Amino acid sequence: MNLRHRQELGRTIRSLWEDLTSEREHRAAEYLSAPAYYSAYVRYFLPWNIVRLSSIFTSLPLNLDDGASIVDIGSGPLTVPIALYVARPDLRIKPLTIYCTDKTERILKVGQTIFESLCVRMTGGLPPWKIILSRQQFGSHLTEKADLLTAANVFNEFFWKGKTPLGMRALLAAKQLLGYLKGGGSIFLMEPGDPRSGSFISAIRAALLAFGAEPVAPCPHKRACPMPGIFRSLETPSGDPPSGADTKPLDSVVMPKRREKYPWCHFTIGTENAPGWMKALSDEAGLPKEKLVFSYLLSTISGEAKSTTPAGATSPLIRIVSEEFPLPGYKSGRYACSAEGYCLIRYSSTRTSFSSGDLLRLPQAVQAPTPLKPSVPRTSERPAGSRSHFADALESRFLAAPKALSTGVQNGRVLDEKSGAIIVSY
Repeated sequence: MNLRHRQELGRTIRSLWEDLTSEREHRAAEYLSAPAYYSAYVRYFLPWNIVRLSSIFTSLPLNLDDGASIVDIGSGPLTVPIALYVARPDLRIKPLTIYCTDKTERILKVGQTIFESLCVRMTGGLPPWKIILSRQQFGSHLTEKADLLTAANVFNEFFWKGKTPLGMRALLAAKQLLGYLKGGGSIFLMEPGDPRSGSFISAIRAALLAFGAEPVAPCPHKRACPMPGIFRSLETPSGDPPSGADTKPLDSVVMPKRREKYPWCHFTIGTENAPGWMKALSDEAGLPKEKLVFSYLLSTISGEAKSTTPAGATSPLIRIVSEEFPLPGYKSGRYACSAEGYCLIRYSSTRTSFSSGDLLRLPQAVQAPTPLKPSVPRTSERPAGSRSHFADALESRFLAAPKALSTGVQNGRVLDEKSGAIIVSY
């Protein structure tokens, strides 16, 4: 590519980025059909989305048997199938049928070419996957039910249109999603890590739970979400939810200190291991990449099987969400999620290294002695979303003078008065 074309590509990438991150209801429905945007998406956005998805897929618990079917909604240039192939060598040998749907047929065909070329380059041949391309959009009838339904960066493009309350929109979307699944099937969603997308993930999680689909990842529990952004409840104006939905409140958890917009669930990975050409293209577009953020959810229909977890039982796990920040007393902190609620983990970064997405054992002392009522030592596991394979050991941080966190006590838990989070020490 000559210099003039390279400069033009950088400007187009910047223009598309501004379009994708602006008021999304004003974006053209089929923006990928525009030649310039189509080229920018394939050269820039596709590779970075593969990096995001691959970091999640590496250890995501996907139970796909031989002959399983996957339906990928809004597949674009086959981003999800490509990321699955890159991140999951165990799936490369499984016979799978993958239905890739999108509004723009051309981008699907280009994606299939990219997918096949990548497979040959990586392993010398194609996997036993049957790729079926279909020009459809979310809400269209599908002849095949899915063992796994996927949608990456899809709902941010249309979910927020209209004035329907967030809870009702989530319930309607959840019912539509579940209609595409076989019994015992799973739904995987990934969205940009911005506050609105994080609120959507929290709302759709609650809506899927209302229909019996339980969160598997990243959530370490099935109680209310302590990082819901602007989402508050599934209550509908009429009080009549869609048929089949049980919208009773979930078991309550410790929430952040009351505010108009709560923190939202999103994860961060580093870009230090990304190819140099991707970073160079980002710099040329005026979009330097030091980190990548995203929100995601994997939920599964439990089918006829009953949960072995006693009702109201607490989970012994805690999921780290935020990046590291300094705390008084020569300590470091990260916000996290557990069945107890919003947590602040406190540790010495000179002795311990954590990453956004890590799944840890919750110290016994933090767990509630009795279940909460409904209302309106570390494991070696590296969960989906972890950047452990990207990040180096964290540098130690020092403060001018050691001080103590301002704390309070609630139901036997020590809380940080500034954030409202449960303090968990490692």
